[in-house]
Amino acid sequence: MKQAIARDGAPTVEALIDAAPISRLQIAAIVLCVLASVLDGFDTQSIAFVAPAISAQWSVSQLEFGFVFSATLLGSVIGSAVFGIMADRIGRRRLIIVTTAMFGLFSAACALAANFEQLLAFRFLGGLGMGGLIPNMLALAAEYAPRRVRATIVTCVLWGFPFGAVLGGIVSAPLLEQAGWRAIFWLGAAAPALLALAMIPLMPESLRYLSLDPRKRAQVVGLLRRIAPERADAVVIEAQLAERARPGVAQLFTADLAVPTVILSISLFLSLFLTYALINWVPTLLTRSGLSMSSAILGAVALNFGGIVGSAFFSWGLDRVARPALLLAAGYGAAAGMIALTSLGGGSPVVALTLLLLCGVFQIGAQLSLTAYTTAIFPVRLRGTGIGFVQAVGRTGSLIGPVVGGLLLSLGVRPNEMLLLSVIPAGLCGLALLLLGAMRRSERGSQASTMEERQ
Repeated sequence: MKQAIARDGAPTVEALIDAAPISRLQIAAIVLCVLASVLDGFDTQSIAFVAPAISAQWSVSQLEFGFVFSATLLGSVIGSAVFGIMADRIGRRRLIIVTTAMFGLFSAACALAANFEQLLAFRFLGGLGMGGLIPNMLALAAEYAPRRVRATIVTCVLWGFPFGAVLGGIVSAPLLEQAGWRAIFWLGAAAPALLALAMIPLMPESLRYLSLDPRKRAQVVGLLRRIAPERADAVVIEAQLAERARPGVAQLFTADLAVPTVILSISLFLSLFLTYALINWVPTLLTRSGLSMSSAILGAVALNFGGIVGSAFFSWGLDRVARPALLLAAGYGAAAGMIALTSLGGGSPVVALTLLLLCGVFQIGAQLSLTAYTTAIFPVRLRGTGIGFVQAVGRTGSLIGPVVGGLLLSLGVRPNEMLLLSVIPAGLCGLALLLLGAMRRSERGSQASTMEERQ
């Protein structure tokens, strides 16, 4: 690991993490991030599963319920930006614990909501925690992952989100029938509370974050002894990193980061606009097309499960191809094609579920891998800020998408017409990433040449 060795030949934190086998410490940190992602996905998607039942009980229109979806996402936009910046100032670990507990607490509040207005407020507050978790868990997972499998590991963390949504669909159908919609929120409260408690003794702080401060060398060495015990005491911490300007959004628009920041922000906006419109309204689209409620919920499950399958392929490619942005651009192009085919599908549940599975493979699969790709673009000192910023911009799209979906449905747009309109953001996202890939001659090469500074 030549690029991660100090001038005197002593190893850096990066060199030791990259050269050593993956340790129990790293596995524990990554598994905890995966579990947090699962619960984030469950809590985010839970509102879509209970929407028909709440709408019927409280006489809430589809357009009004679109604002409940977007209240969650507005909270996540703010949470992602604020907690992302905080991550580069006070560390990732404590914010992961706080945000996990936070969305669990407000899920309990949703279970106790007495009216539509309370539900709206509690979903917004829970969204702060859901959004704030993302940049912190992605940064910590990326910083404990060896470079050779970094994209794959970060994508595994992101798999938790659709897996949580799939789990939510499987659990919600019988739970709704037997215990009502409030039981789903109670489940979404208990699990994060237990996980947050488990994180207190088990979750380590990011080694790469700690290594930015020479005063924390003892902590760094202590953690490194659990990864590479034979060389931990010789580790060199690059003191000049701690002397740089305080992390802030303005630093994302310096010469080497400005273009990737802008293009990734646009791409995530378009991708999350479409993804959240689909995952929130697919059950409604399917019931309007004549399918049963159980088939409609399975449609949402198929869409999210497809995302898990697709991201496995895309993450494998990100660790291997010379221009990852071009691979992702191809994925979004395929997503546009599959969505167009879905709009032409017949009324058969099997056909609908198969096409939705393939939409998930390309759209959500590329979406998850695009998010993983962002962790490789920003240096450690700005990683939380960078991920938080592009996620905040992206989640603005996820906020608008469900509202636009509800508006289109309230205006009488048919399900197949809504799907045809969905081709537009997928295609534009692919074009934006095609531009980024063309501008970066060899992303693996450029990343390798700047790896010491960035990681």
